Amino acid sequence: MLRGVSLSWVAGGWLLLSGALGTELRRDGYVLRPPEGFHMVRWEPYTGSVAGAVTLDAETPRSLSAALADGEGPEAATMLVSVVERGFSASPSERDDFASAVMQHFQRELGVVLSPERVDRIGGDAPRVEVLGTLRDAGQTRTVLVAGLASEGRHAVVVVSAPAVRWEVLAPSVRASLETFRLEPTTTPGVVPRRLLGALAGALAGALVASYAAWRRGRAGRRAFES
Repeated sequence: MLRGVSLSWVAGGWLLLSGALGTELRRDGYVLRPPEGFHMVRWEPYTGSVAGAVTLDAETPRSLSAALADGEGPEAATMLVSVVERGFSASPSERDDFASAVMQHFQRELGVVLSPERVDRIGGDAPRVEVLGTLRDAGQTRTVLVAGLASEGRHAVVVVSAPAVRWEVLAPSVRASLETFRLEPTTTPGVVPRRLLGALAGALAGALVASYAAWRRGRAGRRAFES
C-alpha cells in the first residue's frame, strides 16, 4: 500500500508541533528525530553488532549505528538504526525481497522467529518499505517494525520493538520519526553519486560548447582581418 505524501506530511507535522518527537540525532551521515522519550543507550554491548542491519546481499558491508530506548527493562521500547553500504530503491520487487531478508535476519542472525503481519511501501519524503510483525521474547509478545529507507549508494534500516500492548500508542510517533530521516549520499572513495555525475556531465558539455563557439568567433575574426 502506497500512502499519499500529503497525509504523511500532515500526520508528521502535527506530531512535530505536539512535541511527540524528541531531540534530533545526527550520526554517521544521517539525521533522525526519534520519538519523544527515546535516548541513546550504553553503546558497549552493541559494538560491532549487525543486529537489525537487514541486507539483501550478505556480502554487503553493514553495521549498527545507533541504539535508543525509552526506558529500561522488558516494558521499554527500543529503536536500532543501521547503515548498509548499498543502495535501496524500495521498489515493488525490492519490497518482497526486503520482507524475505527481514525474516531470514531474525531467524538466522538473531535466533528468533518474527511472525509477519503486513508489508507496506510508503511514499512521501522518506520512501521506504515497512515490515510489521510480532515475536515472543522472555514470555512477552512484542511488536516489531522494520523499515528499509530508500537511498542511493547506501541506505538505512530502522528497527523498532515494543511490547504489543504499547504499540498502538507508540506507532504514530514512530512513523512520524521515520518521516524525518535523511541520509547523505555515499562519500566512499572512487564512488561518485549519480546527481554529481549528471552535474559534471552538464558542466563539461557547457564548457565544450563555449570553447567551440569561441574558436568559431576567433576563426571568423581572423578571416575578416585577412580579407
